[in-house]
Amino acid sequence: MIEYAPYQLEQKAALNRLDLSSVREGMLLRLDGSQYACLHPWPELGDPTLAECIDDLKSGRPNPLLQRALDLASSFAQESLPGPPVKSHATLPKLNGSPMLAAVEADFTAVKIKRGKDWMRLRKKTEAFIKGYPCVRWRIDFNGALKSHRELSQFLGAMPREQIDFIEDPFSDPALAENWKGFPIAYDRVIPNNLDLEHNYLIAKPAIQSRETLRQLAGDHPNKVIFTSYMDHPIGQIAAYKEAQQFYLQHSVDTPPLGGLATQDLYQSTAYSDLLGSANPQLSLPSSQDLITLLEQENWLTP
Repeated sequence: MIEYAPYQLEQKAALNRLDLSSVREGMLLRLDGSQYACLHPWPELGDPTLAECIDDLKSGRPNPLLQRALDLASSFAQESLPGPPVKSHATLPKLNGSPMLAAVEADFTAVKIKRGKDWMRLRKKTEAFIKGYPCVRWRIDFNGALKSHRELSQFLGAMPREQIDFIEDPFSDPALAENWKGFPIAYDRVIPNNLDLEHNYLIAKPAIQSRETLRQLAGDHPNKVIFTSYMDHPIGQIAAYKEAQQFYLQHSVDTPPLGGLATQDLYQSTAYSDLLGSANPQLSLPSSQDLITLLEQENWLTP
């Protein structure tokens, strides 16, 4: 039996260049009374809406996002696996002094920022922050906003190469990414046919990508796969962390790259995020029983 419980998360700031909302909607799922997962759609990026997902759940229509959530529910009770920890960068929706200082004080060694349609206006500010924090590495996400190599070169300017891990999804055209020579690219939504992970990276999101898909994309370079949450509910964060552990253990990656799993502080706190604590490089998994105590208080609905 499948049950669902809608939820809302209040954003502290817009989370991508197409995001105009202040509240994100999703739903928790319960399978057979004991397995849990979350579904957190981003319609701005091509996902079905929450209402459409609920309709698909009720009717049994195929829905890849819903199917991934149901697949991940099976790992809910799985405790942390043996092996090296999967640490994370800090995710900063807005680049200003207070969040940046908080990230440094929390011992993050890398930060991820978004430079979408406002990339040119914020170029000088970004360059100043990068040079102002020489001990921090940077990951810059453009959400496919750039139209040419010239625009990317113009943005990068004199930024110190040794401080920049990668540029994420700079172009909406995969051909532009394939032909780019310079700073490494991290591929998220825009993945070229000739994926070169020897020099670049793959952003892995278990909420939308299966283990088999990630295995095929990773090829001979599992150490260049970077796991992130779907900027979703803490239940989704925890599932993504467990998938990352499973992937690196299976592929014998002894030193996993920094991921993007520490995203609970993007939203106003909830009882679930309180269990995780404030964002820091190492996600601390609460016990399944502590989570179940909260989950049993949800208003579960039957499709």
